[in-house]
Amino acid sequence: MNETLISACTMFLVPATLLFGALGVANSSFLKMLVCLLGGATAGLWFYRVWWWTNLSLIDRRTALGLSGMYAAAWVITLLVQLKNMFSRG
Repeated sequence: MNETLISACTMFLVPATLLFGALGVANSSFLKMLVCLLGGATAGLWFYRVWWWTNLSLIDRRTALGLSGMYAAAWVITLLVQLKNMFSRG
């Protein structure tokens, strides 16, 4: 696998993973929503960066897009759950 791609994926993977931990300890719905938005933005930037990366082999591109896409999907689902929780309480 491309060493530069590994470094770039690590650059996005670490904060996206840490934000899941931050979501667990957030104690207000506003803070949880903010963490969800930050996580979604991080995963989205990661997906965008890999999508427009030139000179990647097909397998490297698909692997990186799959990983970033899984994180993006997880954050979208988490955001939707937070929205549902916010509106079902009020």
